[in-house]
Amino acid sequence: MRMSAVVLATLVVSVPLAAGAQQQGTPAPRALTAADYARAERFLGYNTTPLVFRAGIRPTALPDDRFWYRDAIPEGVEFVLVDPARRSRARAFDQAKLAAALSRAADTTYDALHLPFAQFEFSTDGRAVTFDVGPRHWTCDLQGTQCTAAPRRRDPVLENGVGSPDGRRVAFLRDYNVWARDLASGQETQLTTDGVKDFGYATDNAGWIRSDRAVLVWSPDSRRIATF
Repeated sequence: MRMSAVVLATLVVSVPLAAGAQQQGTPAPRALTAADYARAERFLGYNTTPLVFRAGIRPTALPDDRFWYRDAIPEGVEFVLVDPARRSRARAFDQAKLAAALSRAADTTYDALHLPFAQFEFSTDGRAVTFDVGPRHWTCDLQGTQCTAAPRRRDPVLENGVGSPDGRRVAFLRDYNVWARDLASGQETQLTTDGVKDFGYATDNAGWIRSDRAVLVWSPDSRRIATF
């Protein structure tokens, strides 16, 4: 099982020598300008990531051992469904039909390769997909004939947690510790107890952008969780 690594960057601060200590004839360091910072910013992740295709794949496991993932391609984004048992790989759904049905229902225009969501779920019977767009929670049948909307679910546990591969539980953070909720019964279990501020489990605070999402990975059999 592949785990994401957390890399801690060390900031090195250079302290210039006193003017008297500078060697004679050595030019003073060039002052950085706004243009220098702008040029450096072009190489940060949020600017370079869109230039790389078919990278950063994060599979979402399904209860029947299949999985799907979101893939960046030159034309846009595709959702791919993989069945290891059948050795098949295909689009998770007809994106053109779904875009057309969603456009009709939302009274707007969506493109097949630029759908307005990054995550989705299959319905229990496998005949529809559900996803959130803005304040609404959508359900679209896989035939691409109809999409219906309901108020978006605002459950922080579901929004920031990580679902188990068998679809029975979701792991989430509360008070710097990892918890798990049984989706059928709603029962919640605390899995760690010694997390404290600045030393919490699975916290998404290692970069410039922070969130309440849980950074963890379930084992394929949904019995264990790996985190930091």
